[in-house]
Formats: sequence, structure tokens, C-alpha cells
Amino acid sequence: MPTNGNGQEGIAIKAVGITKSFPGVRALKNVDFTVRRGEAHALVGENGAGKSTLVKILLREYIQDEGTIFIDGHNVDELKIRDLQKLGVSLIHQDLNLIPMFSVAQNICLGREPMTRVGTIDWKALRLRAAEVLRDITPDIDVQERVENLSLPRQQMVAIARALESSPGILILDEPTARLDEKTSREFFSFLERRKAKGLTIVYISHRLEEIYRICDWVTVLRDGEKVITASINEVSQTELVSHMLGREITHHVPKEKTAIGAVKLSVKDLKPEKKGELISFDVKSGEILGLVGSIGAGKSEVARAIFGADPKKTGNITISGKKVKIETPQDAIDHGIAFIPEDRRGEGLVGNHSVRKNVSLAVLKKKFCGRFSWIQQNKEREVVRTYIKNLGIATPSAEQEVQFLSGGNQQKVVIGKWLLSDSEIYIFDEPTKGIDVGGKYDIYKLIVNLARKGAGIIFISNELPEVLSLCDRILVMFDGKIVKELPRAAVTREELLFYVMGGRNYEGRKTNKKRFN
Repeated sequence: MPTNGNGQEGIAIKAVGITKSFPGVRALKNVDFTVRRGEAHALVGENGAGKSTLVKILLREYIQDEGTIFIDGHNVDELKIRDLQKLGVSLIHQDLNLIPMFSVAQNICLGREPMTRVGTIDWKALRLRAAEVLRDITPDIDVQERVENLSLPRQQMVAIARALESSPGILILDEPTARLDEKTSREFFSFLERRKAKGLTIVYISHRLEEIYRICDWVTVLRDGEKVITASINEVSQTELVSHMLGREITHHVPKEKTAIGAVKLSVKDLKPEKKGELISFDVKSGEILGLVGSIGAGKSEVARAIFGADPKKTGNITISGKKVKIETPQDAIDHGIAFIPEDRRGEGLVGNHSVRKNVSLAVLKKKFCGRFSWIQQNKEREVVRTYIKNLGIATPSAEQEVQFLSGGNQQKVVIGKWLLSDSEIYIFDEPTKGIDVGGKYDIYKLIVNLARKGAGIIFISNELPEVLSLCDRILVMFDGKIVKELPRAAVTREELLFYVMGGRNYEGRKTNKKRFN
């Protein structure tokens, strides 16, 4: 058995004194991180704490400024990514990095394609291998389907299968369930527990406390690029863990309060998205936060995108404040006061190589910052954007920082800031807290509640049932492209909500302890 370089056995990962800086940002300072073989070790902290940077250094995507790293006893300073794969290290990243026009099977076996004796790809063997790997996680994806035709949750499952194709001994997971619904997350955790029992070493990055306490043995907390603690998960409570992450206590996770609910702001009648869905009808009132939930493939995002004009619809009428409107493009939606914060914030909500300033002002540049002769009033733009950066708590060295270098939570705040600046009347939030730390989630909840208080109509799409139950005034459940149930928040439990999300019809709850699905 190899040692870790200083005589200790049983160590899978040992990082010593890791320091890394980027222009204007110190990402890590003198961080030590040790993971034993066969354990699941959580790596937690707020967005921007340095978690993803540390992982990218472990995987040689970044090179540290100072410090040394050992993987299974090997000094990896001179190794490349492919060399780490040979050591049995694999990553499931929050950025999927899939090839959209390739099939599921091609993506799963990418770089490790089985070959025929004449040196060509053995397509039959490739499909069989991909199906075998995927079957252990989920049986519901056709390996011949092109990835671009899959929903984001299903793409996440393909990314997980690709990481597992090489049968790694060390698996690093960066927000692996951010795109998964509750049912699929449970299946995924059952899979992880089976692999862990067989000796798999896991480094687990997540902002979901329930997941950390379910799967992990140890936890390391980073804050502002420095290590705060490493402890057994049994020795630190959830409240203490959050306090270590934030450097302060949070007493309320969801700042829900009673808001005045007025007249119908948005009415959707017989909407049928072109990609997936049946006839959808619902209303959203002024000051109301309407939750939209459902399992993977239920059609939630398809409805949101069809309303916003991002995807075409087969049929449907949309009325805003009593006036029927025609929305065929996102610009039509923007002109009618609809804002859309998409699930894929990096791919659809941001221009990664543009500055924070340009991203925040993008949707209203012509409307608010163009003067005579269409010249951009840059001083006015900078002043307004700086105000939004301060009010939203966006952690950035300056308004000119490229958003691709911000943490996921701060990128999400930039997307929200862009639409807050638009003074919209209707906001559609599609998984707005996905991959966001505890403090960042609280900030986003406050923003949404404030919008409702000012009279906006809110559609809130989320796979995290607790936040839906805490935040929303009313909940619509989608299943197989249809709205199957409307539930008042005050009279529904998490168990009942999950029952309908999974396709149940008549919830009998604790009275008879029977939950029939037909």
C-alpha cells in the first residue's frame, strides 16, 4: 500500500499549505486538506470560500502558487489530468461539460471508447457499456439520445455516469444533486452508499445540509479562502456547521412573511409548450409567490420558457393585468414586463467574458442608459450598477470583473440584478438557489419576498421542497407535462407534496397510512 509521502498509510488525498491567487482575488491561503481512503469527506463553505478552486487544484485544472498535493502517495505537482485518471480520480463537476450534439453513450465513454480490431470505434460495445453504467444509476435515459435533447436534470445524470465509467477509487462531487429532484436524489444517494460500502473514497461539495449529514463521515469548512475546521460529522451540529461557514449565525432560513395579494397579474390559458407539456392554465396574482414543482421531466422549465418566449408554444393565451398579449420572443416578454431567471444561469443568463457591469445592465441598456445619438451614458451605468452590487451583496473586486471568475452564488445574484434593474412586474425564477450557499440562499429569498411585497407576481420553480413549502403562497404540482394538483402552502406537508410530485393521486396521509398511486 502506498504512503502519502510522509509515512502515513490509508490516506487518499493530502494537500498541504495550498495557496492560490487570481487577479484581484486571493482564492486560497495555506489550506491543508486530508481525506482518508474509504471515507466520505464534505468540503463546505459559502460561495467564493475556495471550494471549487481547491478541487480544480487537486485535479490539476489550476496550479497552486504554494503547497504540495499527494494522491494515494503520489506527488501530483508534475502530473496532468489524464495521469490523475490513471490514479483512479474522477470528478462530477457542477459545470456539466458535456458535448450537446453527441449521444448519451458517446458522452459517457468519451476518451475511453471501445475499439474494433481494425482501429475504429466499436459502436455496439460503446452503447452496451454506456447502458451498463447508466443502469446502475437510472434506467430512464436512452443512450442513443442526443444530449442536447435532454433536460438539465437528465444531463446531470449523464455527467454522473461519465465520471463513473472508469470505476474510480476517488470520486469528487461538486454539487451533484443541484439539478436533481428529491426522488432522483434519493436514488443517487442509495447508489453512493452502495459504492462507499465497497471502498469508494468521496469528496463531497454541497450546500444541502441533509445530504452532508446523510453521506459524509468528516467535514472541512473553508471561509474566505482559509480552512476553519476539520471535524467528524458526528461532532458538529448543523447549526454549528452553518456558523463556521458564515462566521455568524442564521436564525431564519426563509424570511417568509404575509404580503398583500391583489388582482391577477398573469393569466396563462391552455398553454402547450412545443417541447413537452399538455394544456396548462393558471393565474398568478400581484404579491403572490406561486410554487411550481415536479419531478425530472415533469415539464416545469418548458412551461417557464414558453411563457417567456424562449421556446415556441403550440397553443396558449397569455394575459397581463387583464390585457391579452402576444409573446413569441424573449424581447416580447421583456417589453411586457416579464423577467426570467433561467435554470442554466451560466449558459443562458450570463455572458461569461463580460464584466459584472455589462451583465447587470444588459437587459435595459438601450432603455435606461442610452442618451442622444444612442451613446451609452457610462457614468450613469456605473453608478447604478455599483448600487445594485452593494444592495445585492455581490462579492466582486469591481464592477469590471468578468462574471466567469465569480462564484456560482454571486453569478446568480448578477442574473437577478439584471432583471431587478428591468423594473418588471412578473418574475419567473427557475431553480434560483441551485448551487447557492446557505447565506446566499437567504439573500435570494429576501429579494423574492421584497419583490412580492412591492406587488410583483412571482413564479418560483424549485426541486427543493422545503424552500417551496416555506416561501410560496400556493403550489402547483406538475407530472408528465400536466398540472395535477394545486395545494395551499399552509395546509400541506412535505410528505403530501412529495406524494403528488411522484405521481400519486389521492393522498390519505397518516389517517390510514396508505398512499395509493392508482
